[in-house]
Amino acid sequence: MSSILTLSGKTSSIVFKASNETIPSVIYWGDRLNCNLSEGDIVTTQDLPVPQAFLDEVVEISLLPEEGQGFFGNPGLIGNADGHSWTTQFKLEETIKNDHSVKFICVDSVAKLRASIELTLDYESDILQKKIVLANLGDKDYSLQNLSLSLPVPSFINELMVFRGRWTQEFKTERIDWHEGTYARETRKGRTSNDNIPYLIAGRKGFSEETGTVYGFHLGWSGNSGYKASVLNDGRRIVQFSELLLSGEISLKKNEVYETPIMYAVYSSSGLNGISQGFHSFLRKSDTFINHKRDNRPVHFNTWEAVYFTHKKEKLFELVDKSAELGIERFILDDGWFRGRDGERAGLGDWFVDERKYPEGLGELVKYVNSKGMEFGLWFEPEMINPDSDLFRNHPEWMLKVDEYKQRLGRYQYVINLSNEDAYNYIYQRLDSLLSQYNIGYIKWDMNRDLSQPGDSDGKPSVHNQVKHLYRLLGSIEEKHPNVEIESCSSGGARADLGILKYTNRVWASDCNDPHERQIIQRGFSYFLPPEIMGSHFGPSPAHTTGRMASLKFRILTSLFGHLGFEQDVSTLTNYERIELKGYVALYKKLRPLIHTGSLYRLDTSDRNLLAFAVTSEDKNESILSIAQLAMPEFMLPEKLYLKFLDPDKKYEVDVIDRITPTAGIMKKEPDWLNERILVNGECLAKLGLQLPVMYPDSILLIRFKSV
Repeated sequence: MSSILTLSGKTSSIVFKASNETIPSVIYWGDRLNCNLSEGDIVTTQDLPVPQAFLDEVVEISLLPEEGQGFFGNPGLIGNADGHSWTTQFKLEETIKNDHSVKFICVDSVAKLRASIELTLDYESDILQKKIVLANLGDKDYSLQNLSLSLPVPSFINELMVFRGRWTQEFKTERIDWHEGTYARETRKGRTSNDNIPYLIAGRKGFSEETGTVYGFHLGWSGNSGYKASVLNDGRRIVQFSELLLSGEISLKKNEVYETPIMYAVYSSSGLNGISQGFHSFLRKSDTFINHKRDNRPVHFNTWEAVYFTHKKEKLFELVDKSAELGIERFILDDGWFRGRDGERAGLGDWFVDERKYPEGLGELVKYVNSKGMEFGLWFEPEMINPDSDLFRNHPEWMLKVDEYKQRLGRYQYVINLSNEDAYNYIYQRLDSLLSQYNIGYIKWDMNRDLSQPGDSDGKPSVHNQVKHLYRLLGSIEEKHPNVEIESCSSGGARADLGILKYTNRVWASDCNDPHERQIIQRGFSYFLPPEIMGSHFGPSPAHTTGRMASLKFRILTSLFGHLGFEQDVSTLTNYERIELKGYVALYKKLRPLIHTGSLYRLDTSDRNLLAFAVTSEDKNESILSIAQLAMPEFMLPEKLYLKFLDPDKKYEVDVIDRITPTAGIMKKEPDWLNERILVNGECLAKLGLQLPVMYPDSILLIRFKSV
């Protein structure tokens, strides 16, 4: 006899069918259920037929699909014990349930394995979390190859939105028809990666920012990972995420366990905005993630594009002065401050202040920064080592490697083996020493190299252990220095996941500060991660990574909708630029409580070159709308925007905060609302819309709505 269990959030429910003979399955995941059907009725309505030319019994898609039960898709568990126990038939042994979570404990007495499958549905955000803990109960070692986190989606879900990219073009999205077969992506680079990040959205074809049925999936893991989205030959659909294990990486001795990373998923009936709002709310309110240490995210100045490796006292002190004048609140000294670091080919690992550049240490600079009312931050790349370093010369055995082979350099560096206890202790001690000696409130934690030949001290594959010890290192720094904030930077956005965000407070989304590219990058970032953790910096024109020119307004207004910082050499600003930017910093400080706590709404537009989004307060009394035109408008007459993020029963004052003003060359007459404050009903703006002006390529319009 089967039993029915239900978990419900504010807007969604997930229903499981369980019996003692098999692993439980999901029979529903969608809008919140309020029906009063009996358990028997639910089982009856969901009973599957058995087609001809098939197995003689129904094959459910369980929470751990098994080849041994007749599942012909990707098995949820792949492994063996000395060539045996390669196929399983788990039976449900115990169910532990409370209001918002359930644990199914399943045992295969033949294979001598126990799988504890845990699911939690956060009530406020409707984020579903799933993980599996696999235990070896047998005497033989169990070699684990893969353990997938699987969830089915309805058969009408037929379009995928996938995430891809590269260095300086992260978080790009692409739509793919999902009709048959398997779509798969994976990263084997030892980090979340710039190009194959573990994010996936699946929906009914035609879903948009504001409408449609969609499911969002993310694996909270900072190492190798992959996913498969499969349409089975019977039409059913399944999404599977997993850590990708290298050959022989996990071998479980008797009573040892392997715990998967957590897969995070959410259902939305309100399009992509529902996905984002669920994930943003979860990150902000869950006690799993580190909260920000300050009431507000302080405005940054980062020295990288201003000085690169050329650290001179006079220049740095001038940058401190100019930063303070602009209203900047945190000064970060980037790469180049430690021994032997005059370029990227030497010094990594020698985490001692360079006496040539700083004869008396960093104390003088730190005190000067603090005297100007700013916090001091410091760049590290703790996981890396240059061959040209004292550390490598003394301890070449501390790197990840396979002794029998030559390993290619990446960024002129190797990776330190953090599972080597001596190496781990050295890195921890150097970080702890500097954080204890100086008043450092912030670490920019970089990681610029993919892992190749990631062998442990004994040459066995060790990506899994490397990530676990990275988490241990970050956690130890957090415990010893609880007021220090840490940014996850990795060649830009190559480590942006909910695994690293248990230990870090900020993500550097991209090394590209070109606002044209940033508009696209930041939009992709926003689907799963909220704006307040996204480092978004004002950079120079032309941009260092693209050579593209951009106006001051376009650069700064693009940067406002994240965690604002400055990368440009602020000592070279003209008086006019300095006055303007000081005003924009003040504007950011005024807007950041809303931007960093409000609900994000991306708007549907017919012009693919037009990106529009709003941030709205919880009570819908205030909203900020950003409209960016990235290329020439597709049509002569611009479209209307339908502003459904406002309260239809409230009246709003519409105020243009800032814009790049077109000339008569592209527009003879502007809409009247651009030049005067107007009062408009929220329902009117939602149903009749707001007529846009003609806009330049790479221009932006910022509008504030305030209820009266």
